Amino acid sequence: MSRKQNSKQKENKFNQIKRRELSILVQKLAKLTSVFYGAEKVTKVWDRHTEIDRILTEIIQLETPYRKQEINSRESSIEKYVSWLEENGAQFEGVAISAFDGYGLGLKALKHFPDESLILTIPEKVMMTEQDAYNSELSGFIKKDLLMQTMSNVSLALFLLLEKSKPDSFWKPYIDNLPEKYSTVLYFTLDELAEIKPSPVFEVSLNLYTNIARQYAYFWREIFDANTPELKSLRDTFTFENYRWAVSTVMTRQNRIQLGDKNTTAFIPLWDMCNHENGKITTDFNKELRRGECFALRDFQPGEQIFIFYGVRSNANLFLHNGFVYPNNKFDTLSLYLGVSSNDPLREGKLSLLKKLGLANITHYQLTNNEVPLSPELLAFIRIFNMNKEDLEKWLDKGVPGDLVSLEASSAEEVGCDINKRSYKYLLTRCQLLLAVYKKTGMQEKTDSPDTINRKNAKLLKQCEVQLLEGAIKYLTQALEQFPQDESK
Repeated sequence: MSRKQNSKQKENKFNQIKRRELSILVQKLAKLTSVFYGAEKVTKVWDRHTEIDRILTEIIQLETPYRKQEINSRESSIEKYVSWLEENGAQFEGVAISAFDGYGLGLKALKHFPDESLILTIPEKVMMTEQDAYNSELSGFIKKDLLMQTMSNVSLALFLLLEKSKPDSFWKPYIDNLPEKYSTVLYFTLDELAEIKPSPVFEVSLNLYTNIARQYAYFWREIFDANTPELKSLRDTFTFENYRWAVSTVMTRQNRIQLGDKNTTAFIPLWDMCNHENGKITTDFNKELRRGECFALRDFQPGEQIFIFYGVRSNANLFLHNGFVYPNNKFDTLSLYLGVSSNDPLREGKLSLLKKLGLANITHYQLTNNEVPLSPELLAFIRIFNMNKEDLEKWLDKGVPGDLVSLEASSAEEVGCDINKRSYKYLLTRCQLLLAVYKKTGMQEKTDSPDTINRKNAKLLKQCEVQLLEGAIKYLTQALEQFPQDESK
């Protein structure tokens, strides 16, 4: 036997051992990520996450030799990317890809673009869509797998990995220009995740991470243990590092567009490099010309960065799915976990009234960044929560209690001063207690930790949530001052 053959046999045996080790770890991960806890079990959720993190660290170390992924700087691929776009019909005269402080790469105006003028067009041909995934060699698996059928973003993530593994992929110039990693919570360390507390986004982040780890374990077993034939091409590229990269790419770049007679999830090259600012939706898909079109949301002068509006989204949403926080977000909200205690003697009546308004199964209510920071659902809940037996009997005898969700003078009068006053006092106390927790947690933040982009985003998220609480406290305090004062005081 030649030395070369002997070496290859040893390598194959080594790889088999590693695969067995990986299989054991993946089985543990699958079992761990299938355990669900109630909303009150935050400590258990964190304990589970630390164990998930430990297992994934071992998995990443074992998978590293199998990673077949060239790491190129995005800047070095721009020229080929631009040429590919031009060759395939994209139109973007007066626009250049450029780096911006605090943003990474974005689009720069090389000429004046008046408000609502056409900036760029992207033909359907260069878009990567879930339909492309459906038409690929993954098709058989997508058709028979329930997860793939119900979550188009998952099929697009796997298709992205499939195309990334192909040196001759049509989308190679686009894929080469994607970021190497992201600032989504999937890339947060344990310490960075812990710094999200006490934001309600903390638990949501842990659940999101768990879901992606569970998906990874599911697909790993389909690819390597079950040897699913349709997934054979993913054997050399499917790792946790690569999967979270693909999922993060989808989370930060996916768009819903109308192709044919149905909506589809898609990557839209170049257009998806535009960063976000407040404004109006100025992008659309032109069905007749089969292209995406981007219009100026305001006047852009030469040298300025071109922004688009991502839509009505809170900072919690942007933080989780795009990896950034937008200060002064007029659409920002803070989620409050509220519910009727099982020990409340009036629980059934309150739940019945909430059910009439379609709120019986809601557990999170929103403070908003508006002049009146109470969402209609939150207003209704605090009113119902603070009703006595007589109040409940009165409102349960009515039809749909629409006045409970309204701040109109006639509705407030119908609800009554006593209920409104109790409700506002209750919510004021709740907001003050939450604010105190934020202030205390902020004082305990580590000062010797590296100031990473993830930590900056977590800190900014909490600052925005503190502003929402302070705005609500100010509003509730002023509103309570308008109520008649108790004569006994």
